[in-house]
Amino acid sequence: MKKIKFTEPKINLTSSTKYIKKTISNNFPNEGELTRLLEKKIKNILKVKYVTLTTSGTSAIYLALKASGIGKNDEVIIPNITFPATANAVNMTGAKIILVDISKDNLLIDLQSLKKKITKKTKAIIPVHISGRGTNIKEILKIAKKNKIRVIEDAAEAFGSKFKGKSLGSFGNCGCFSFAPNKIITTGQGGLIITNDKKIYLKINQLKDQGRTKVLNNRNIYSYRGFNFKFTDVQAGIGLAQINDFKARKNKLISIYRFYKKNISENINFKLFDFDLKNGELPLWTDAYCNYVDELFLFLKKKNINCRCFWHPINTLPPYKKKFKDLSNSKSLNNKLMWLPSSLYLSEKDLKIICYYINIFFKKKYKFL
Repeated sequence: MKKIKFTEPKINLTSSTKYIKKTISNNFPNEGELTRLLEKKIKNILKVKYVTLTTSGTSAIYLALKASGIGKNDEVIIPNITFPATANAVNMTGAKIILVDISKDNLLIDLQSLKKKITKKTKAIIPVHISGRGTNIKEILKIAKKNKIRVIEDAAEAFGSKFKGKSLGSFGNCGCFSFAPNKIITTGQGGLIITNDKKIYLKINQLKDQGRTKVLNNRNIYSYRGFNFKFTDVQAGIGLAQINDFKARKNKLISIYRFYKKNISENINFKLFDFDLKNGELPLWTDAYCNYVDELFLFLKKKNINCRCFWHPINTLPPYKKKFKDLSNSKSLNNKLMWLPSSLYLSEKDLKIICYYINIFFKKKYKFL
């Protein structure tokens, strides 16, 4: 049988080669003309004032936090179920990570848990838009405003996804995205920060360029400690080739999710998490609750169908080990979450095969329950 992958980059060789050739002919593979062009196209898609590309989603979150003045003795709230990069970026600033529970309904930050964890030291909240969902963002903003806390959106999985017609990532002080190989647009590695705050935007650009603030008497002036988190035109060329057919990619992911919803028989042991398609949510990946994740994962793997198991909660990882105190939802969901194949290359035949075997698995399973 053909191997069905969880996800894979879809890179147009002809278009990418055209852009990369331009980079080579310019003899400037660093951050330059093509990077600016990609930023402009992204700005038009996401409808924001300022866009800056960087080396990864992790560095994007780190830069957004640093530009917001977050550092030692500050507290930053993140959900307990997220990719470790969210925690690692906070840790890099020296701030203390405060874990909050997530909702069983949509895997987003649980608002009651959030309210309980806010202290006088809380300086930022990082809501994570799991798989492209963000329906709690307005409530988080209200809580943040009341407590004078910054909101840095981890929208790594939400490029092009919206809440009530507005792009996720554009609600808070900054929105951070990833262009890793498993995302809707990839540049190999790469990240993105969006904001409507000019001051923050300028600070981010200075920080990612070694702290360079101006040129005086033909010499660069470096006013504070910075980093080398600049993008490259080689990466931008790969991204530009994909951004031009972004609408088709978006429609493909929506059609995959709709096919699963229509053709998988959901039950008490297996349920897909919903997306609000009418209000613009974009399912980067279709995710599911499953009481038998490991069994189903191995069953499908034997059929040449590759899924992906969710990350373990942050509090179970050695660098951030702590008890599940006040984190009961993430504890109960641990080892019960998975993503179904969501590759842009999936055909209708592939999807029929995936749905068939998932349904078969539970038919067999129920005989022994």
